[in-house]
Amino acid sequence: MTHPSINVALRVALAIMVLRLILFFVNADFPYQDETFLFILLTSFPALVLYGIWPREKKSSFKDDALMGMRLTLVFSIALALFIYAFYAFVDQDYFPNMQDMIVARELAANPDVVEEELRTGVTNFFSVRNFSVMAVLLFLVMSAFYSVLFSVVKRLVIK
Repeated sequence: MTHPSINVALRVALAIMVLRLILFFVNADFPYQDETFLFILLTSFPALVLYGIWPREKKSSFKDDALMGMRLTLVFSIALALFIYAFYAFVDQDYFPNMQDMIVARELAANPDVVEEELRTGVTNFFSVRNFSVMAVLLFLVMSAFYSVLFSVVKRLVIK
């Protein structure tokens, strides 16, 4: 196995997917479940970048380190983005309609002069599985680039 291995990124993504599916299918409904899942997901990015640029026997350049970190996190990002879309589109189909209803109810309570039908249409069009997945991909790409560059710079400053 060569280091760093793309398989590690896929294994981390698979572990997160399995965790999410297990929690869904056993109806685990504990406080802050979504926030905990998001925390685990987001902390995987710096961990994968650190794994990718960790000093090894062979010296590597800044560009090589940044590209390796990006490669690992991009594989992870694509796998998770596909999973997020599939999960909310096919498994947990009630999540987005429930959130849309909650958003509409909160807005109507805060501003009763709003036309409910227009509000519901706007919320349904904006807060959809497709838009959520696109925003997740964009967030993942930005995080991949940020952590890859940041940790490559830190490596150069700390290890001389």
